[in-house]
Amino acid sequence: MSDFGKTIRLQRRLKSITLKELSIKTGLSISFLSEVERGISQPSIASLRKIAQALEISLLGLSENGAPMITDNPVDRIPAYPLRESSPYITDAKVVRAGRRKRISFPGMKGYFELLTPDLNRRLEALSFKVEPGFESGPKHFTDPPGEKFMIILEGTLEFHVGKEVFILNEMDSLSYPSDAPIFYKAVGEKVVKGILVITPPGF
Repeated sequence: MSDFGKTIRLQRRLKSITLKELSIKTGLSISFLSEVERGISQPSIASLRKIAQALEISLLGLSENGAPMITDNPVDRIPAYPLRESSPYITDAKVVRAGRRKRISFPGMKGYFELLTPDLNRRLEALSFKVEPGFESGPKHFTDPPGEKFMIILEGTLEFHVGKEVFILNEMDSLSYPSDAPIFYKAVGEKVVKGILVITPPGF
């Protein structure tokens, strides 16, 4: 079993959820979920989102001690914080150094996300991202829990779908959209796409 599969199994058991219940919540088959937990099958980003939402944790929380985590500081792991909409505002100031950001890459992803905020235990989450030309978010639109998202493109061109609307985002274009809207995106052109994503409440 991979460390990533162990993380999913651990979170499932901590919440006393059976594979059958997780299957019903996610729409994924019991056999597939079992294979993911045993490290036999590699889930897509869309499947990971469904699992994280069913377990009521952040998608980044699934990275704890798991294979998708890539970091310059392996000891500094991202804890699997529950999603909380009523957490208090921060009362301290923290710097996240450029070389010490938590970097996350998921199966099939040609690129990565970096967490810009110190942790997930606050009302705001900010990430930078980089995706290679041709990368797509998945075969279907996906949704996240209710909230708001803001994105700005720093380099390259991103085709971004929000429901039935399609936006072509170029350098320094920005977009605000509801987190629970069905979205799909892909990097178009020959340039790497870099940008910043801000989410409230945290729940990437």
